[in-house]
Amino acid sequence: MVSSAFKEAAYAQQTDEVFVTLVTLDSDELEEPIRICDDPFAPLIGLGEDIYGIESNGETFIFMPFEIWLPRDDKTGTVSAKLSIQNIDRRIVETARSVTQPVNVKMQCVLASDPDTIEIEFDNFQLSNVKYDVMSVEGDLTLNYWGLEPFPSWNFTPSNFPGLF
Repeated sequence: MVSSAFKEAAYAQQTDEVFVTLVTLDSDELEEPIRICDDPFAPLIGLGEDIYGIESNGETFIFMPFEIWLPRDDKTGTVSAKLSIQNIDRRIVETARSVTQPVNVKMQCVLASDPDTIEIEFDNFQLSNVKYDVMSVEGDLTLNYWGLEPFPSWNFTPSNFPGLF
């Protein structure tokens, strides 16, 4: 449920409110999660004048330009989206090279005036098929879509369920 302040800012013709997207990339293979945000105007205190980001719920999210193409239902049975992060920090490519399994991704939306209140959250995505070049690192965000799984998964045959026959 989003807050009334979020609704007012979203539906207003003009607003001074800034909507910030927070992305957390995490894996067992990473020493610590990578936390990025898309707010280029919030300087972090104590990290220097040229480092920007936001602090939300005690976690620091560093500004790094990225784009998210929202999920769509595919006929293949997966729900997929895309994440593209601009390659402005060598740690992003180093991580892409070192990780061998899909990376867990959490996306959150907050207001810059109240970054500790998570307005919208998308969790349980996995980043896979990661490709990178000098400009960007991008990959597919997938999520298991159980709606296309057969149910029940067993066939009611005499060999599987002899008591029925």
